[in-house]
Amino acid sequence: MLKHLNRDAIEPLVAVPAKGIFESRFKELGIKVMVLPGMPERTSEMRFKRRSRVTAVASYALNLWDSLTLVPRLARLITNEKAQLVYCNNMMVKSTGALAAQLAGVPCVLHARNLHEAFGKVLFYCKGIARLGSVRTVISNSHASAIPYMRSVPGKMQVVHNGIDLEDYQTTKIPKGQWRAEYGFGQDDFLVGFTGNLIPRKGLDTLIRAAALALEQQPSLTFVIVGRVPVGSRTDHSAGYKALAAQLGIADKVRFIGFLDDVRPAVKDFDILALPSLQEPFGRSIIEAMALGTPVVASRVGGIPEIIDDGSDGLLATPGDPEALAGAICRMAEDAVLRSGISAAAADKVASQFNVARLNRKMEELLLQAAGRPRSEER
Repeated sequence: MLKHLNRDAIEPLVAVPAKGIFESRFKELGIKVMVLPGMPERTSEMRFKRRSRVTAVASYALNLWDSLTLVPRLARLITNEKAQLVYCNNMMVKSTGALAAQLAGVPCVLHARNLHEAFGKVLFYCKGIARLGSVRTVISNSHASAIPYMRSVPGKMQVVHNGIDLEDYQTTKIPKGQWRAEYGFGQDDFLVGFTGNLIPRKGLDTLIRAAALALEQQPSLTFVIVGRVPVGSRTDHSAGYKALAAQLGIADKVRFIGFLDDVRPAVKDFDILALPSLQEPFGRSIIEAMALGTPVVASRVGGIPEIIDDGSDGLLATPGDPEALAGAICRMAEDAVLRSGISAAAADKVASQFNVARLNRKMEELLLQAAGRPRSEER
C-alpha cells in the first residue's frame, strides 16, 4: 500500500516496534519510520524464556501495561508531527492507536484484518474501540471479518480486499526450479506446499492427517511446510505437528522448511498450495499463489470463498475435515488439465480483482475522507 500511495496527497509516517525485515523496503520507498521501543506486537507475546502459566500471565500483564503507557507517547508523536489522520494497520494497534488519536483530537481509521468471534474481543474491539469518536472509518479485508463490526458500527464500515503488487509476482522474474534444487527436491517431485504461521487456526493438523490419507492414493506426493511459530508465542506448535507426522508414519513425506524471508520462489515451485485454515479472515497466501500460477486447495471458511470460486480458480474443502482435504488434493494432483485451467483462471482473477495498485485508489479515497479532505486536495 505504501509503495502505491499517492505521496502528493498523503505523506506517511510509520511507527513500528522494530524495523525488522521491512527496513530495506522503508528506505527504498523513502518512508519516514519511527521505532517505538516497548510497543508489544501482541498482548500474548511471551516476555520470559521459560514458558508456563505464570510467565504467560505475567507477560500479558506487562504487554498490557506497555500498551497503556504507549497511548500518551503516541498522542505526543501525533501532535508533534502534526498528523491529520491515524491509520491502525492491525489488531494490536487498534486500541492504542485509536485511544491516542482520541487523546490528540485527530481522526482515526481502523483496518480490521482479524475475525473477531470470541465474545470478549467483539465487546472490546467492535462494541468498544470502534465506537470511539476518533474512529471515523473501519476498513475490513473481507466481508467475513466485517460481520461483527457491521453489527456494531454499520455506518463506519467499508470492505477493501487485500491485494498484491503484481510487479513483485511476475513469474518471469522468479526462476522456476531453483528453489527445489536448493532444498533438495527433484524436478519430478510433486510438492503440496503450505506457507504461514504454525498456529492451530491454520489447520496444519488437518493437513498432516490429510497427507496420510492422500499418500495412500498418491505415494509420490511430498508435503512442504514453510513457516514458523510466531515470535513470542506461548506454545511451540511445530513440535506437535512434527510428532503427529511421525505418529502417522509420514515424517519422511512432510518437510518442515522453517521461515523464509521470501516465499515466492518456494510457492512458484509448489505444484499445489494448500491452506487448510479453520479460521481465515482473508488468505493472502492464496492470492500470492494464484498470481504465481500455483493452483490452490483451501478451506471453505472465513474470507476464502470471497477469493476462490470452487472448481473454477481453485478447490475448496470443508474445514477440519482431513478426508475432504485429501480428496481435493488428490483430485488436483491427478488432473493436469484441471490444474492448468485453474491456474489460468486464478491469474486472471488476481489481475482484475486483487491488484493493489487498483485497490489503493479506494484506500486513498477512504483515508482522505476520514481526514476530512477531498481527494483532489494536495497536502
